[in-house]
Amino acid sequence: MRPLFDNAVSWTLRFLVVIVASLALVATACGNDDSDSGDSAPAAPLATGTAESMPDSDGAMDDEEVEIRVAYFNSGGQTEVDFREEQAAAFEAMHPNVTVDMEPISDWMTTVAPQIASGTLADVIWGSTDDGYGQMVARNAFTSIQPYIDSEGYDLSLWPESMLSHFSNPEGDLLVLPYANLSFNFLYYNKNLFDEAGLDYPDASWSIDDLIDAARALSVPDEQWGFGFAWDDLFLTWMRMYGCEFSNDATYPTDYTYNDPTCVEAVEDLDELSREGVINWELGAQWGGLAPGDDTGEGAFSGGHVAMLLSGTWEAPTIAANSGGAFEFDAVPAPLAPGGTIQGAASGFGVSSDSDHPEWAWEYVKHISGPEGQEAEARLGLGQSPIATILDRVYCVSDAPPANKCEVAKSGAANTKWEPLADAWGPGFWDVMVSAAQGGFIAGSPPDWQALLDEAVETSRQAAPLS
Repeated sequence: MRPLFDNAVSWTLRFLVVIVASLALVATACGNDDSDSGDSAPAAPLATGTAESMPDSDGAMDDEEVEIRVAYFNSGGQTEVDFREEQAAAFEAMHPNVTVDMEPISDWMTTVAPQIASGTLADVIWGSTDDGYGQMVARNAFTSIQPYIDSEGYDLSLWPESMLSHFSNPEGDLLVLPYANLSFNFLYYNKNLFDEAGLDYPDASWSIDDLIDAARALSVPDEQWGFGFAWDDLFLTWMRMYGCEFSNDATYPTDYTYNDPTCVEAVEDLDELSREGVINWELGAQWGGLAPGDDTGEGAFSGGHVAMLLSGTWEAPTIAANSGGAFEFDAVPAPLAPGGTIQGAASGFGVSSDSDHPEWAWEYVKHISGPEGQEAEARLGLGQSPIATILDRVYCVSDAPPANKCEVAKSGAANTKWEPLADAWGPGFWDVMVSAAQGGFIAGSPPDWQALLDEAVETSRQAAPLS
């Protein structure tokens, strides 16, 4: 969620290696599930059109020799490098006049920022809401792909509308074709601990109050915690669950709004649970919020010390391995208040504003980010598609836990919000709001949260105005 442009460590860098390994297990568990869905996976995604039918910028037939560069963030190591090379080879086979040069990048914005400044970006470039996408948009790194979509009637109906909107410019023109979405809305629960307490398992009808009541009922001071975060900054997802909006527009904000009543209510409730020792997280350590051995997050849940854990899809294989079958677990969508949303991260590919061959770059974007490219990637375990039908054919047919993963993933895709596309968001929100809120959670006595957030918002407006 935090942009890399200020040299902070992003969620993508922290978690995508784990996610890739976890989703690979899910893909492996699918085995030959194609027999269930009636579809077979292509060895490599197919591109649309042929070399003989590709028009140039004047609408003429294009058989000119073309070379395009494709830059992407490599989170999957050699597995992803091999997959991307296979995609390139498949495209070249269908378009003999095109040569595709792949550029895997492990330190995204550190590499890309100078290219933006010097006008040397690749033709096709990766973008992630978690890794400087807003800064790239602010620096005009992407060119609109809307003219190509409109001219050929490219079908975008499979994508969540909210995701398309987020990857569009203020005029509503799409800049990036999204291929992956990660939502932090998996509420894992330990069935054994619920059974021992005589409580019904969570389900999709749960309210936030239901979650809080169960967390309190399942807590044993300094021994067992009713609820836990996989990492501390998930308190932002907690705030979103209440309907808190951090800014006045989720994509192109002009003001900070994280001091509104729903935001205040969320942090007040969380602070109270923390000081009661009901929630296990590092910011509540002094209130009894650490499991034995100072273990937090997944480790505490897998060790049987936490009844419910908020995280993402990637956590399940690790829980299964680390718990050693000591208990049964499942997951449900995190409960949302009216207007509530989920924090997440999304990625896609777009056409660089520096490209000398934007028409061919668009063809390649479709090749890797379109439905067939997404399905091939999902089957290999390299990403979680935001398209429901691909989830149905790949992710949902797996026997890997949790059993309810399909319901949770689809709920996440429908309700996720992402990092706003504002150059000032890092210094204005992350550097000010997060620091202020963390100070409140560890203060010796509960702060006046309304006053604390009011002051933080004013600081944000002064330090990094959004308009």
